[in-house]
Amino acid sequence: MAYDSTPDIYLMKRQKTRAGCLTALIVTAVAAAIVGIGFAIHAGCSREAGDDAEPVVLPEGAVEAPLAPVELPATTGEVAEGAEAGEEAAVAPAAGVPGTPATPGTPEGEVSPASGTTVAGETGSQGGVQVPVAAPPATPAVQPEPLPATPEAAAEALATAKRLRDEGDLAAARTSALAALAAAPGDPATEQLLNEIDIPLLASRRPMPEKVEYAIRNGDYLGKIAAKFNTPVALISIANDISDPTRIRVGQELLLFDGNAHRFAVAVSKSRNDLVLTLDGAFFKRYRVATGRGGKTPVGTFKIIDKIEHPAWHVAGRTPIPYGDPDNLLGTHWLALDIPGYGLHGTWDPASIGSQASDGCVRLLNDDIQELYTILPKGTVVTITD
Repeated sequence: MAYDSTPDIYLMKRQKTRAGCLTALIVTAVAAAIVGIGFAIHAGCSREAGDDAEPVVLPEGAVEAPLAPVELPATTGEVAEGAEAGEEAAVAPAAGVPGTPATPGTPEGEVSPASGTTVAGETGSQGGVQVPVAAPPATPAVQPEPLPATPEAAAEALATAKRLRDEGDLAAARTSALAALAAAPGDPATEQLLNEIDIPLLASRRPMPEKVEYAIRNGDYLGKIAAKFNTPVALISIANDISDPTRIRVGQELLLFDGNAHRFAVAVSKSRNDLVLTLDGAFFKRYRVATGRGGKTPVGTFKIIDKIEHPAWHVAGRTPIPYGDPDNLLGTHWLALDIPGYGLHGTWDPASIGSQASDGCVRLLNDDIQELYTILPKGTVVTITD
């Protein structure tokens, strides 16, 4: 066809038709390919999840996760004894114990820090948790076989006690030493042996008749356990090697001194300047002390109503003297008595021990008062005689 000729309309329509068909054919082929690929993928997935798939092996029982430690309220010093019990929970709530303001104007002499707890009648207090104070048992837990009151019997029992101590059986050594002391009361060698073995026996996981086993339960914390057994938090921690008393585990086994069934008592002699600690009426340990000049230390029967670590010294008419100040005479620990202004405390003047040197309080070496602070609960009876 020449360029100047009229266009062949029918020929043009046929060419367009062929192009459209070719396009439709290509589109159809592409769509079919996509559908085929999708079907193959679906089939592959179906085969993986079907009967030929690898079975999933499940454990026969429930998976046990380790118990998380129980969070406990932060405690410092003897405040841990007084944490409020509150509601039992897996995580015990923090126990806030507000400080007690100083109360100047107490009697002259070695005036105590302010005492935030009192013990009335036969009720003791572990800083907010009221604990009934049980009467001392009629007989001590350790009842040594009676021996003839002869030097030979006492010497033999003491030799047996020393052998048992050397073998590491402190509980049996204590029983034998008490038998020797009953045969020869006041024997210095026997008392010295008991001085050496009683505290290590008490402040450890070694068994003794006055201890009980206790498994920590959900909702427990050391302040609550201490109140339950009328025994200090510090003793529980030391005896059970608890480095952080704010964290304990449910199910953890403790060995506790039972302060409800067994009672410590303190006897101070002003003339001898000594302090004898007894357990259920039996000798436990003797300490050297200083008492008041001119007989200022009061005579009578009192109770420990407060326990303070690193005490400030409150003197009438003066600003409280903080712990660590050279003018603070109270040493490292203070055990307040239920007579205002008087108590048992440490000293920075060890040379004064064994004499009448204080203004009325009972002084001990810092190591000794720390020992008593650790093992004596509030409510412990203190008898002072001439």
